[in-house]
This record gives sequence, C-alpha cells and structure tokens, in this order.
Amino acid sequence: MSHKITFRERGQGPLLVLLHGYGGSVQHWENIAQSLSSSYRVIVPNLSHIYMGSDKLFFTVQIEALAKFIRDTFPGEKVSVAGLSYGGALSWGLACQHPHLVHKTVLINPMVTDPVKNFLPVELKFFLSVPLNLKSVYLMLSTPMGKAFLRRSAQIFRDERSGDSAIAVENLKGRKLQFVAHMIQHFSWILRSENWKFWNQKLYKYRGDCRLIFDQDDLLFNHQAYSKFAAHIGCEDVITLKGAGHLAIKTQPDEISKFIFEFLETDNLNERVG
Repeated sequence: MSHKITFRERGQGPLLVLLHGYGGSVQHWENIAQSLSSSYRVIVPNLSHIYMGSDKLFFTVQIEALAKFIRDTFPGEKVSVAGLSYGGALSWGLACQHPHLVHKTVLINPMVTDPVKNFLPVELKFFLSVPLNLKSVYLMLSTPMGKAFLRRSAQIFRDERSGDSAIAVENLKGRKLQFVAHMIQHFSWILRSENWKFWNQKLYKYRGDCRLIFDQDDLLFNHQAYSKFAAHIGCEDVITLKGAGHLAIKTQPDEISKFIFEFLETDNLNERVG
C-alpha cells in the first residue's frame, strides 16, 4: 500500500498520537515527544505518504487512512491526538468522524475549514487556489513573484530560529525546486478538491474534548479566524501564545509540552481527587 504509515514510538502509558503538518516532519515533534514520553506512550506517525503519495488522496480519505492506522495498530484502544497546522486539521477531522477512537484533541495553529479563504498571505491564496500543473508551478516559482512566495512561505513554515533558511529556499533550483513545486501542486489539489461545506456543517455538531492553542501573531491565520473556528467547534479551552509563530512546536516546545500535559492530565487529577 503506497500510503502505509510508519511511526516512531517511545514511552509507556496512555496513547498520545502527534501529527505533523503538511510538508513537515516527525522531527518537528522531537523535543515534545521526548518530554511527554515520561508519562505517555507517544506515537509520532510519518505522514509523508498520506500527504504527498503518488496518487492523491482527498482530505476526507486521509482521515480514513489515519483512522485505519489507529484501529490496526492499537486495536480496541482510544488515543489522544495533538496536531499542528494541517496535522491539526487531520486531528479535528478524526475526532469528528471517529469519536470512538479519540479521547482528547489538542489543536496547535490548526488549519481551519475553507482554508484558502482564510489565509492571510495573498501569495498563498493565489498559488493554492489556481489549478496549475506541475510544470506551470515550477515555472512560476522561478519568477520574481514565485521567489516572493517561497520567501513568504519560509517565514511561516520554517523554524524562525534557523537563521538564513528563508534566503536558501527562495534560491532553490533544479530537483529541489521541482520537489517544492510538487509539494505545492499536490497541496493545492487537496485544498481545492475537498468539500469544505460538508466539514463546516459536520463540525457544528462536534463537541469533543478539545484544547485549541494558537499564536496571536501567526502569519498563516489571524486571531479572528482561530477564534471563529473555536466557536464553530464549541471549544472553550483556548490558549493564546505570543511570539511562537506557526511552527510553535519547534519554537516553544516546553510551553506546548506543558499545555498538552496539563490538558491530558485533567481526567487523572479528577480521578485522584474523587
């Protein structure tokens, strides 16, 4: 199966699944996984084959693939799920469609429904809303507008503490640029092909146990978009970060670990008090 999910595992205890963002890596969760493994059995799936496999999968189908992975790997067990960005969207989709599999959900700068309309950067709205083939995307990334798009994307999706990474990405050429073009073209297809009206309606009925964490100065979605989404899904447990950026699990891993741990431990504390 081309969409087989591999994963890293560490620790013992209740199951906690950590989902990285689109184009992200299991490495993004490294510090948090290490921190939480003292109390939880932490599972970090590599979702690259789900996100960017040779045959494209609708967002809805990706959720079903993730549900199958959980059922097959941890039969009869419930998991708590934490997801960043696109991984956050998979988290709320999984909790909404398969509540019998999910105990608690932590959404960190999650992708909201109908994302293209809610993107802040105009460059992203353009590149991810226009149906272009791979060659066209590649050629456009080679133009000044394309380089500006890459520079802007690096500011959002890369670790801001990694120095000159934003400069490097806008100067990509050849196979490396072709890979980025494939990633963008694939992601654009996913966003344009999904029935977001279905999810908007579905999430109005979702009332799972959820914590939403977002940065007030996130460059991808603004405060209003996250607040509106929290109200949409009935999530009253909302934490606002400052200075974390979109890749908060890399820039503020200690804070994120603490917020995840406190949220998951609520039930255990109540049981001990009771």
